This record gives sequence, structure tokens and C-alpha cells, in this order.
Amino acid sequence: MELHRPFIVLLFILATAHCNIWSSSIENSLKDQRVEGQNVITWCTISGPEQEKCETLMRTAMLDKGLFGADYIELQCKRAFDTEECMTWVDRGEASLIGLDAGEVYVAGRYHSLVPIMMELYGRSEPYQYAVAVVNKGGLPAVQPGSGLHALRGAKACFPGVGALAGWVMPIHVLMQEGGLKITDCNNHVKSAIEFFGESCAPNSLKDYYNPIGDNSDKLCKLCTGGAGFRCTLADPYAGYEGALKCLVANGTGEIAFVRDTTIQHALLSRKILGGVSEDHFELICRDGSRRPVTEWENCNWGRVPADAIVTSSAATPHQRKRYQNFLHRLVQLYGQPNPLNRNSNRTSGYQSRDGYGNPYMSSTEPARKPYDPYRQNNFDYNQNRANDNEIRSSTYSPFQPRVDAGGQPIELPFQLFNSNGTTDLLLQDATINFLVLTEEEQAASHILNNKFVGDQAEKAVLGIRNCPVKRAMLCVTSDAEMDKCIKMRVALKAAYLSPTLVCWRGHSTRHCERAIAEGACDFALFDAADMLHAASTHRLVPFMQEVYTSGDNWYYAVAVAKEQDPDTDLTYLRGKNTCHTGIGMAAGWVYPLAYLISNGWIRSYACDGAHAAAEYFTKSCAPGALSSEYVDSNTVPQDNLCHLCHGASFRRCRRDASEDYYGHVGAIRCMVEGGGDVAFVRHTAPAEVSGGRRREWWARDLLPDDLQLLCPDGTRAKMHEYKNCNLGKVPGSVMMGRANHTELDTYSNLMIYAQQLYGATASDEFSFSMFYSQPPYADLIFSDAAVRLKPLPHKQRSADIIAGKALPRAARIVSCDAPQSAYYIAADTNFLSAAYRNGVVGVVVAMAIFVVALVR
Repeated sequence: MELHRPFIVLLFILATAHCNIWSSSIENSLKDQRVEGQNVITWCTISGPEQEKCETLMRTAMLDKGLFGADYIELQCKRAFDTEECMTWVDRGEASLIGLDAGEVYVAGRYHSLVPIMMELYGRSEPYQYAVAVVNKGGLPAVQPGSGLHALRGAKACFPGVGALAGWVMPIHVLMQEGGLKITDCNNHVKSAIEFFGESCAPNSLKDYYNPIGDNSDKLCKLCTGGAGFRCTLADPYAGYEGALKCLVANGTGEIAFVRDTTIQHALLSRKILGGVSEDHFELICRDGSRRPVTEWENCNWGRVPADAIVTSSAATPHQRKRYQNFLHRLVQLYGQPNPLNRNSNRTSGYQSRDGYGNPYMSSTEPARKPYDPYRQNNFDYNQNRANDNEIRSSTYSPFQPRVDAGGQPIELPFQLFNSNGTTDLLLQDATINFLVLTEEEQAASHILNNKFVGDQAEKAVLGIRNCPVKRAMLCVTSDAEMDKCIKMRVALKAAYLSPTLVCWRGHSTRHCERAIAEGACDFALFDAADMLHAASTHRLVPFMQEVYTSGDNWYYAVAVAKEQDPDTDLTYLRGKNTCHTGIGMAAGWVYPLAYLISNGWIRSYACDGAHAAAEYFTKSCAPGALSSEYVDSNTVPQDNLCHLCHGASFRRCRRDASEDYYGHVGAIRCMVEGGGDVAFVRHTAPAEVSGGRRREWWARDLLPDDLQLLCPDGTRAKMHEYKNCNLGKVPGSVMMGRANHTELDTYSNLMIYAQQLYGATASDEFSFSMFYSQPPYADLIFSDAAVRLKPLPHKQRSADIIAGKALPRAARIVSCDAPQSAYYIAADTNFLSAAYRNGVVGVVVAMAIFVVALVR
């Protein structure tokens, strides 16, 4: 035992040493681990020159690490394709900082949850600039003080990019207010600009965010010059404020450029960036149409705009944001020498150094500059700065502190934060002299756009270009189930920031909705093709959109469906049978089948009283709405046996809405399967919708496609997929209708187009909304479940007689005595009076005139 003791001690020493080494290596590896936002921050860039400048700053800051003291954070640079990708990266935590135009700050906050933490300061520490319009001297002669800005219609314009506050938002808003630029799309102001300007260059005008449904023309990209993959993007040579001036300078390209005053300072007055072009060749256009020299932007501008800002993720803690602000503060102190071109500004000619509170130093109070010592960390008196840390970081940071040697001579800076060497505004604006630190309460886009320096004009402009002349879109629904779906749709559209605001209005019937729309209580609703005829002839409503189905057509076939195990049911002889209908007065489930049976002599017409004819011919039926005076012909008696098969409880029984279980196309099939019906009259897609396990309700769970067959007009039967050769006729798809006002109808149509782009999936789950899906046990709530999209109707086709064709009105007149006897349903032309209607009115007037003349004689 004594012999083994030295070996045991040796093993213990070796094991302890190994553990120490292992723990030390783990500790070092944890120290070396980089965590974004903690010990490393990534600045997102959007171009090669910007990435190069950022990497130079990164290397310089690393070499000067000792000068940052406790405020040092390792800087990294990451290049994205554009600012939107940068916003996404910062939102995901893949980057920490990005400098944005004030207009982009609004987008970053609204769609990416980013918050501003610093604002740039210009001139005499001013957190704002001016939006200006530059033209070649003598250019656009039609723009004069008397004509104002209306003469800019059709001009070739150069924009820095869609969304830029001074170069896009402000001019577009001013032209909307004072230049006659009309809002053509409430959810896409680029379309409004396309209608107003001629061929132009507006980078990002075809980007998904500004072209959400992909129907923007390339008119605003015609003057852009980038190559494949870069043209009309932020990588285009004419992108950015400097690029907008280049677009104007290029011979025969642009006629007007929308930029900011600092662009004139650094790109034009320098005579270096734009190839030595003199400012004498250009002038400013003022909002009243007058002109001024390019240096008089303070008296000739299109509005004051907030300064650019540095933003980060809202997920960053207050402590992290403070660290970012401290780090940026050190960058200004070390490398923030004001750009010498700032002297060209009449706002910066009196530039003075300022203390930590933003107050200018007097000559007698400015502290003596200490000699620069690269090995000393307190070159900038950090103790004094930290004593007033809270006050300093909630006010204006102290500006650049030049480096001097022991003899008081200035030392050349290794890096200049506000100099872009041959171009402008890389990472930050070259006109920047300082940063304004935003407190936690001020870290919001709303503060950037609306503050004491710029007032609320910037915020009004940002919201104004997204303004909609139609404030509401009130959709009429006819049941509680539809109301629930409408409310979900309203929430979904609001979450997507779509305009106008969708409002849900509950009517007690389709006829009630027709009257409410005509009276202005609500705005639009979806109608069956047969209801369209009634709404058009009785209330002068206009169709403006139509459903399109899986076949790609805006119509479907009306078919008669029977059970395969019931071979005795024959379409040519249904006397005494039990029938299931979608609803009284509806095209596929009532008008077409009864018109077929009456016109072929199978049923007595009873002088076009279809309800009476059906009641006498069939034993029992479910025709929802048969007991309502709104749907049956006037001066007739409701037929009770047309509701004997219906299944609704209490007052809901036989109602023509979703509260009746056997209402609609799916309801008619259910009536036949479980309710004792022999035949169901529906659209041709209905059998497939309920069979083959497509519905989970118990009545449809075991229903196979072969269990159902089609009844053909010649007395034969056919499989479900043979509907093209076994049907009762083509039925126009359901339509959306509103009052006869093109502006309103275009707005509602536009809203529905955007809605289906976002929520047009034909299936849904509990976490999403789908327009063309109804939660079981319901079907066809608001929209048909068989539809895949809504097709907008051109102005010239917004006519019920055009949509209906010839067959439907003829069938309606066979079935109902109250059906309109002539096709004057609402016009295709601008005054919404069809030729047939106008001719009818003229004929009545002429007849009355002849009658009066005859009486006089």
C-alpha cells in the first residue's frame, strides 16, 4: 500500500491539471463565442461600396479598440440585396443595425418591428432636411406660377426610389393635394404615379412590396439603366438621391429629379460627383410653380422631412440599445469629422463645436484639446462623459473631437465616417455632423415622422399617399355563420393593412341586402346569377366582379343528381317525387330545372307561377325561401309542401340562408342523402364536393362518387364527371354587385383582388383565413367553396344583361311572373344606362307625347 501511494498522488495531480486545462478551454471557448447583439453587432449594407466602407470602419475600430473603452463592441458587416432584406435580417436577429431613410423607418416599424435609436443631425444640429424638385434650367416650360403643378402630368421623372421620404413620399403627396394626381389604387400608390407621370425611373416600383399583385406596368422603369437583375432596383445606377440627379443630368433622360437639399450640397455643388456639371444649369421648381436657384432650397421646397435614422430590432433590450448608442457615439467622437462640403450649405456656414448637451462652445469655454495618445484610453475624458451619461445620451451627443499630437498639430484620421470618397451617403449621409439620441419613449417611427422639428407634415404625407377616397367597404351577409366569417375576413384584411376598411352588415335575406345596398346602408354583396337579375332590374345594382371556378370558367353547369341505388327516378317523369333545391329563385337549383320541366310540358305552368307548378307536381320538397313573400311571386300563396323536407330548427326552417341545413348546393345534396329526397338540383361540382371523403360530417362520410349519378334530359343517366353531356344548361357564376358608381366599384374590386391574393387559398386551418373555404357544417359562406378567385369586370361589361346572356332571363320569365320582361338590367357605359333601357325610356316618352297630342286634337 505504501508503494502505491506515490502513484495515487501522481494520478490525482495529473487529473486535477487535466480538469483545470479542460475547464479553462471551455471558459475560453465561451469567451470566444460571438453572440449577435451582445459582444458583436452586424451593420447591414446594400451595395459593394457601402460594404467596403463598413469593412474599413470595422478594421479601423478594431485597431482603435482601446479608445472605445467599455463602449467597444466588435463590428461586422453583412451585405444584403436591398434595404428590405436588411430589415428582415435585423428583425430575425441576423444583423443589428441599419441606416434608413425616414420613409423606410415607417416601413421598418410597421412591417418588421424595427425601432429607431439615433437620428442624424445636419447643419446646425438640425434633424431635418428639405425635399426639393430639380429641373434643367428652362426645362418643363409648361410649369409656371399660374398653372401650378398640374403641368407636371406626363413629365419624365427621376426618383431615388419608391418609399424614399423626400424623393417619393413628399412629392407624390404634394401632387395628390395640389397637382391633380388621382388615387387609382388604395393599396398601391405606385399605380397612381404610373397614371400621372410619363416614362420615368423609380427604383423598386416593380418590387413585390410595392407591386403586391404583380400588375404594375414598367412605365416607371423605362429610364432606369441597370443590367439584368439590377435594373429598376436599388442597385440601379440611377437609384438613390445621387442617382436621381444622374438621371436628370444624362442627356435626354429625365426632366425633373426629386431629391433633398443635402443631395444638392454634396452631389451637385461639389462639381465632382456628377462630372463637373455646374449648378448654373439647374433650378428648383417650387410648389406654386415658380422657380429659384438651386441654392435657395429653404425658400423653394416641397416640405421639410425628418433626418435619416439608425434602427435596430424592437426585440433588443433597453440595455442593448444603450450599448449601441454608446458605440455610435464613440464612432462620431473618433471618426465623425464634418464633411468639408457642408460649408456649401447656408445652414452650416456657422458650424460650431458643441458640448455633450448639444450647446455650442464659446471661444472662452471650449476645453483645450489634449494630445493624442494611442496607448491611453482616456483621450476623451470618459469620466466626465460618464458622470453625465444619462443627460448626454438623452440629448445631442458631443461632436467630433480632432486628434492632435503633442505639439498641437492635427493628426490625419484613419477613417472618416461622413465621407464617401467619390460618391455620397454610404452607410450614413455625408451631410451628417452628429447624432441625436432617442430616448426609449422616442424610439418609434411615429416620433421620427411627427416631432417638434418637422411638425406632422411628414406623417401626413406617409399616411396620405396610402389614403383611400372610399373610407369603408360594407359587405352584406344573410346569416350568423356568414357574419362570423365576415368578421374573420375583416380582421385578416386589417392585419394586412388593406384599404378601405371592411365592415360587416347583417341583412335578414338576399332581398334585404339588395334594398340596403340601393339605399346606402351597406355597399356590396355576392349574388346568385338569378338574384343578379332581380337586383339589377329592381334596384339598379351593378355587377363588378364574378366568381371563377376550378375549371377556369366563370360559369358552371346546372345538373340533376340522384342516388345510384334509386334507378326509378327519371328526369323526364318526376311527378310525385321528393325534390331538393338550393333555394327558391336560384339559378341552378330552381330556375333552370323548372324552366326545363315547364318548357318541355312535363309540368303545367300555372301562368308562369313556378312555385305553384312545383307544389302541384312534386310531393315533398325543400326549396328554402318558399314560405317567404320576398321570393315568391306577388299575389300568390306560399306552398307549404315546398318546405316539407327542410331541416332547419324553429324559425330557421326553410329560410333561404345558411341557417337552414338544406340550403345551397351542398345542402341540397344533403337533403337527398339524409332527408328523403329523390333528386337534387345543384351545380355540377356539388357531387364531387361531398363525396369521396371530402366532407367529414356523418351524412357524407361514407358517400362514394359512384353512389351519385346525373339525370340527363333524354332520360338516361351518367357518371358525375360526364356533366358536359348531361346537364340542364350553363349558369353564369355568382357576382358581386354594388351601386352604380365606378369609383366605389373599382375600390371594392381592388380590395377583393388584394384579399384573394393574400387569403385566396381553397383550404384553411384554425390559424389562417381563407375566402373560399367554409367551416363545416356550413358551405358557400359569402363566397362559393367551388370558386378559386374573383374576376374583376371591365367597365364595359358591368351589365347584368351581358353577364346573364340570353338563356337565364328567358328561363327566369318561364318560372316567375315577376321576372323582368326585357333586358334593361344596368348598363355597361359610364352613365349606367343600357341602350335597351334608354330606348325603352325614349319609347315611353314618345308614346306619351303622341297620346297627349291625340287628346288635344
